[in-house]
Amino acid sequence: MNDVKTGGKGVAAALSATSSKKAPSVDMKEAVQRAFASVKDFYPQGKDFRLEEVEPLSGAWSVVISFSTGEPGALSFALGQAPPRIYKTIMIDSASGGTQSLKVWKQ
Repeated sequence: MNDVKTGGKGVAAALSATSSKKAPSVDMKEAVQRAFASVKDFYPQGKDFRLEEVEPLSGAWSVVISFSTGEPGALSFALGQAPPRIYKTIMIDSASGGTQSLKVWKQ
């Protein structure tokens, strides 16, 4: 008697085959690339994007990216200072690679 649903295999064999499959995991480099893509999508006016921090967390990657939004203000320009930087923390799901959140970076 063959089991039609499992193509002739036993139920135990079919269950072990499906339970041994793992979701693809996202490594650090891919998490950073996806975080940059997300930030650039949310802030198209941003310039000079920089990677600041990467940290593995339970089920996700925490990636901090900074960028400027253009020219310095009048006072900063007069003092010869660079434009202010904005810092964002992006959480990337380590299984799917999807963006989970984007927050203001807090030290």
